[in-house]
Amino acid sequence: MKFNIWTNPAFYTVAGVFALSLFLLVFSIRKYLELKNGSDFEESGGEAEEVQGELPLPAVDEAAQESDAANQTPAAEEYSEPAPAPGDNAELPRASSRAEEFVKGIYENMSSFDGRLKNIEAAFSKISVNKDFTVTFLEDIISDYDSLDKEKIKARIQYLVADLKK
Repeated sequence: MKFNIWTNPAFYTVAGVFALSLFLLVFSIRKYLELKNGSDFEESGGEAEEVQGELPLPAVDEAAQESDAANQTPAAEEYSEPAPAPGDNAELPRASSRAEEFVKGIYENMSSFDGRLKNIEAAFSKISVNKDFTVTFLEDIISDYDSLDKEKIKARIQYLVADLKK
């Protein structure tokens, strides 16, 4: 009897699952690339339109007064101090961006992590030798005392002393 794969429903089930998984793989890669290429710090166009809708518009009379005031020349012109040149060492005040705040948060977490790690290392260094190991080791020496020769007993005791000195 010949086996024909085209008549087997399991083949079509596996083929359908494979096609679905391939489609989902391509879809997820495309979404990942969109998220990766999009910046978290950029505003989307929809947010800007919402903000524009919330801003109050100046009245027509105020706009006319502003244009009249701009056409008149003031008798005494006032000048403000010029901004420092880019080469000057004067620091300009600026607001922190979200990225700067994020980086500051990372540095704070790293410093707290470093402190916690030092505490853990100090706790490990204070841990004394396991007393159960020492007792068990000495009991084994006593039980095997008759069968052990002098050199083996001496080697085991030296090992125990070296372990206790640590």
